[in-house]
Amino acid sequence: MRKLFDRQRAPRGRSSEVKAWVEQRLDLSEADLVSVAELACHEPDCPPVETVLTVHDAEGERRTWKVHKPLAEIEEADVILALSIA
Repeated sequence: MRKLFDRQRAPRGRSSEVKAWVEQRLDLSEADLVSVAELACHEPDCPPVETVLTVHDAEGERRTWKVHKPLAEIEEADVILALSIA
């Protein structure tokens, strides 16, 4: 079992890079807010670490996607796939 503090940390600016991929793919405006959060999961059949992408748009709607990888391991293709599934 991996411990929370033993995992690889995402490089500085990594969340900004992932946010930019979401913004570009969804053609968001400056009024829309994108958040990226890496979370540990302790539930059965859940990956040990996942990254949650959330968009709060200017109209108040919230959309969420999950990538079953730590932030440090996410590639642009993972973001594109996650956004296309929803």
